[in-house]
Amino acid sequence: MKTIVMAWRNLLRQKRRTLVTLSALIIGLCGVVVFQGYIASLMRNFRDSTIRAGIGHLQIARSPGYFADGEFDPYAYALADTDGLLAGLTGSPGVLAAFPSTGFTSIAGKGEKSITLLVKGYPADRMFFSPPSGRISPPADRFGLGTLLAGTPPAAGEPDRLVLGETAARILGVGPGSVVTLMAVLPNGGLNGRDFTVGAIYRSPGRDKIFAFTDYETAADFTGIRGAAVVHVLATGVGAVDSIAARLPPGLAVRTWHDLATYFVQVNTMFSGFLGVIRAIILLVTLFIMANTMNRIVRERMREWGTLRAMGMKKGKVLLLVVLEGCFQGIVGAALGILFGFGVSLLLNLRGGVPFMADGQRVMVKILLSGQSIWWNLIPAGLFAAAASFLPGLRAVRLTPSECLRQI
Repeated sequence: MKTIVMAWRNLLRQKRRTLVTLSALIIGLCGVVVFQGYIASLMRNFRDSTIRAGIGHLQIARSPGYFADGEFDPYAYALADTDGLLAGLTGSPGVLAAFPSTGFTSIAGKGEKSITLLVKGYPADRMFFSPPSGRISPPADRFGLGTLLAGTPPAAGEPDRLVLGETAARILGVGPGSVVTLMAVLPNGGLNGRDFTVGAIYRSPGRDKIFAFTDYETAADFTGIRGAAVVHVLATGVGAVDSIAARLPPGLAVRTWHDLATYFVQVNTMFSGFLGVIRAIILLVTLFIMANTMNRIVRERMREWGTLRAMGMKKGKVLLLVVLEGCFQGIVGAALGILFGFGVSLLLNLRGGVPFMADGQRVMVKILLSGQSIWWNLIPAGLFAAAASFLPGLRAVRLTPSECLRQI
């Protein structure tokens, strides 16, 4: 305890030099905290939008094969008891909504023009399209499938209506109210064709050329398959996913959002790597600055080390005293940097956040603050500072007390 108190008092002996030494760590970690909160907020929004873009928190299918090729061949994986599964999920703890989906691959034609479409069928009350005036998050119990450009999506009781992507509509030369013919191969090998009315045009970069949407009942009637290919579950949050999956009947294939959102996982891993590199650079700079400062401190106080040794203090305690002094400098600098980072983040949030361009629209992203910002920065900074003080500390105990006392 005495060694700890002495190390803390030594830290306060040269306040100006200590503050100058810690300035790089304070400024650097302040930036890291702000950047970490910004990335965390972006990734949380990206995760939620990915989940509600047609994945869901959970997907339940008859067999694992659906998740390999069921998107293009859903007929082979129809669930045997869709109604029973939905009844068991509805009202279950942590479940906001559970609903079926199906789909079919078709050729859409209008006059002499045609295009291949992957038509997805969801219940009409589970599809949401943002208005063109701005980005609006979908309700928690619906899928946000894109931005509505014209027309109105299909409502319950409105069969044979299609929501067509902007790119596909431009290729076919159609708009709301136009009629397009869909031709699809049925499970038994037969061919089915039907006229669909384009009810709405939507935009979703990367999807609006291939994907079209209709209500679930229309898709089931068109294909003749009443069993859903997959059941989607929207949960109260990602923390409820595991408990919901544990309560499902045995024999079903289950995939969580993390298993299905591969692009999100890749982007999140990339940004985590960026953040790790930035933090490592700042800590390495701190290591060299701290090592230089501790070298000066040890050289200036050689007579003090000799006096302590002459009074009976062991080499190990002298070394511990130097290392603790450096460790305290790292912890204090990290704490101040984190505190300033939280302050800057709060100021930015009060101003509305940091601008970010998404799908050609400017959105304000608020910085997310969490306890991880403290521990992921405070502990490494203290350890790096202690490591930077170790070699200078060896110099303090390498000489005998008499040699230390002769130092000027």
